[in-house]
Amino acid sequence: MEIKKESLKSIRTYIGPFHIDPERQRKVYDEIKTNAENDFDFSVLTVFAGIIITLGLIIDSSAVVIGGMLLAPLVWPILALSLGLVEGKSKLIQNSAYTLLKSAIAIFLISFAMGFISPEYALTGGEFLARTSPTIFELFIALASGFVGAFVITYPKIGSAIAGVVIAAALVPPIAVMGISIAHRNLSLVGGAFLLFLSNLIAVTFSASLLFMVAKFKGPSSEIGQEKRKNNLIWTILFLFVITIPLLLMTNKVVEEKDQQVLVEETMMATISDAKIKDIEIENKKEITTINITIEYPGELSEESVDDIKEILSDKIDRTVVLKVTIIPVVRFWEINN
Repeated sequence: MEIKKESLKSIRTYIGPFHIDPERQRKVYDEIKTNAENDFDFSVLTVFAGIIITLGLIIDSSAVVIGGMLLAPLVWPILALSLGLVEGKSKLIQNSAYTLLKSAIAIFLISFAMGFISPEYALTGGEFLARTSPTIFELFIALASGFVGAFVITYPKIGSAIAGVVIAAALVPPIAVMGISIAHRNLSLVGGAFLLFLSNLIAVTFSASLLFMVAKFKGPSSEIGQEKRKNNLIWTILFLFVITIPLLLMTNKVVEEKDQQVLVEETMMATISDAKIKDIEIENKKEITTINITIEYPGELSEESVDDIKEILSDKIDRTVVLKVTIIPVVRFWEINN
């Protein structure tokens, strides 16, 4: 019993500095509620953020994508949703969810329409592909971002740091990726982008709720309200746990493909020293690994050489390998003169 009291005392010591007075709580509530309102200003920022980010993904420009993220106001309804969960305010939860849904649909329609005029190579850009293979690490980033997002709003001296939170926990890019992918009928990329959007939304909502609870935001006074608040938080934790499962599977897949890519590079360089690797694409299906390699090479590769490389890779990967090598001819200057 004494140990339990000491543990509680220790916890209070650590979370005590996070507590804020009721007057500041009211100001935070009003600021979040005002900025999360689905008014004209919010709608204009959302639409133009969607346009800019979609264009940034199409031209593969990180600067343009980040600029669009700074415009996007979606962090506010997420904070409002978190605050509604903690304070047990159903109307705030409903309004925030409605604003998020409406904004997500608007951004999706914008990116879908712009996807029709975008070139096919837009789907191969680094900024685009970065939103199609989320890992558990993106979840950790969103968790940290949600907590810090609520923190910088709650404590006014560091409110300017909200820009960094908006970038780290951005929801617009994965929505735009979904729109462009569907416009190009490439449904294989949609699942990863949707998973990233969903995991960011759940993680930010959960961790922001955690900060508001630690800051002692006032919950509902009635027993029914307290029970509703408890159920809301339990469901949020459950959603977070569920979304972790596919992210772990995706992380394992990404790590496996990265290890295979390194192995392919090492094998190619060891076998063909004059080759310069330009691109490697790896696709794993059941027990077959298909490897497409593009290299710059001053000579020709015989079928026997390709078969030898394939056998080496099959032994190292311990899977059946289908190897396709595309050669970009290299003509040396002295060869031209001769």
